[in-house]
Amino acid sequence: MSVTRYELTIHLVTDSPLHSGGIDEVVNRRRDPDKRTTVARRFARDGRGRPVLTGRSVKGALRAACQRFREEHGDAVGLTERELRQLWGDDGSRGAGSAAPLRASAITVHTVELPTEGYEEDEEHKIVLPTRMGNAIDRYWGSAGDTALFEHEYLPRGKELALTITAEAGLPDGVEVPQGDVAPPGPEQVEKLFALIIGLIKDGRVAFGGRQNAGWGRVALSDSERAWTLTKAEPGSRAGLEEWLSGAGGRSVDVAPVDCGGSGRMRIEITWDSPTGILVAEPQKDGPGEGADAGAADGAPGEAEGADSEETKPARPLRAGPEETDPIVLPGSSVRGALRTRATRIARTILLAKKDPSTGADWSGAGVHEQLAQDPSLVRDLFGSTTHRGALTVLDTLAAEDGPSRKVTHNAGDRWTGGVADGLLYSEEVYDSTWNSIVLELDLDRLLTNARAGLGEPGGQEASQGEDRSRAAFCLLGLVLAELAAGTLPLGSRGTRGMGQVEVKAMAVTGGKGLGVENWALKASQDGAGESLPRLILKGLRDVNSGIERNPRAGAGWEGWSSYLVGSSERPLEDKEERDA
Repeated sequence: MSVTRYELTIHLVTDSPLHSGGIDEVVNRRRDPDKRTTVARRFARDGRGRPVLTGRSVKGALRAACQRFREEHGDAVGLTERELRQLWGDDGSRGAGSAAPLRASAITVHTVELPTEGYEEDEEHKIVLPTRMGNAIDRYWGSAGDTALFEHEYLPRGKELALTITAEAGLPDGVEVPQGDVAPPGPEQVEKLFALIIGLIKDGRVAFGGRQNAGWGRVALSDSERAWTLTKAEPGSRAGLEEWLSGAGGRSVDVAPVDCGGSGRMRIEITWDSPTGILVAEPQKDGPGEGADAGAADGAPGEAEGADSEETKPARPLRAGPEETDPIVLPGSSVRGALRTRATRIARTILLAKKDPSTGADWSGAGVHEQLAQDPSLVRDLFGSTTHRGALTVLDTLAAEDGPSRKVTHNAGDRWTGGVADGLLYSEEVYDSTWNSIVLELDLDRLLTNARAGLGEPGGQEASQGEDRSRAAFCLLGLVLAELAAGTLPLGSRGTRGMGQVEVKAMAVTGGKGLGVENWALKASQDGAGESLPRLILKGLRDVNSGIERNPRAGAGWEGWSSYLVGSSERPLEDKEERDA
């Protein structure tokens, strides 16, 4: 056997914002609250200060996607567990007492350089990409959480990337594999792995970087004629070495991507509009007369025309990129936060109805992260916690058209005099936009994993209550969507000022067979004829709930999906009447 070297180049385009963190700067949380500013989480940099996507980050995402696909489809992918270890390297779990050295990976994923044309350098001569800010909401008070303002550097959607992967198969002639060691992969295994990687990317099963539950990190194959190229050479001879070092990189190899059958996730598409307008404000940059805090986004008098001017600098809507021509965006993190807050409210309402209110713990002083960790079990399964990732992803929603804009001006009143408060005139620039559908994706495998972990079940157990708990989590999500369809769940900011109202026109659910949920194609009734959309959603949820067996860990009085609000780490709940008795 001789050594064969491969080089695979895949041309990608970002399908959503992309962020992958480097070395985080230390945040000084002891500063005066009035002087606190965000510290942006930035990409890793190369030696010249250019932002990059590190090879180990990409490699981890690819390896996890390949391993997960094999767990779903077994040896149908053409690669056994042993062959995957040969390709990706041994993970160190080779058995107790084994003195054999670990097998290094045969795959090398090279650093991906990010396109930086049009972006300026900072004072340290580092190219700076645009950033997006966000904040966590206090679940108890409904206001912005303290020390929960975040800023992430990102690469906008629509940017081209070149991913290069090299591999080495076989051993030099005359070299034998030591007894008990893992042999290197052969050319056939390398080509099968490359076909699987291309197929996984093509079917949307691979995402890079962080904030993936907010819809970030999505990539797609480029629309170019050659979205990928694969070459190989045998450098064991002079001719083979010259072939490898030539500009072509060796002989071209045809590789057909594996058909991975789509993303494998449940997809919920919501067709909607807003009669009041949606606003997620873009933070204003610091400058003369401008504040850096959230209040500056409202626009205060004197910012543009001097202290005596009655003109305000309006808060402007956030856009998908740094350019004015980029579409207005409703961030997936904003929608996801609204859904989680309402899911928590529904779950806690049910739990409170089953328990004596006097026994409920006071969590008004809990921090945001502590609140997330204390959310009811089904909420954590869907949205995640401080210890594990959630199963629900909400993509950024882009405006199909900006539509006409209008300036909305308002002022605060003086609580003592009852008159207009001095210096508290605000304004927003609101667009009557036409919006694309809100898209939610529910990772059913992740949901089942979270459910089984919450119940304390082993992963391979066949008779599992994890499936019932997964359906229960879907029922909770469905109740939140029913409230959204009923118009009682505003999105974006300024919800207490009459903005952010949502009018849902249709809802489609596909890919739920793994959860036992048939496809839904629901439409709002016209002119009051027929059942309303919220009632249609509730009707579908009753069908799902009818197939859920009661959680035996719950006390008496719990039935159906709500019995799974009691997780394995929580004590069984009892009815108030039963406890009083």
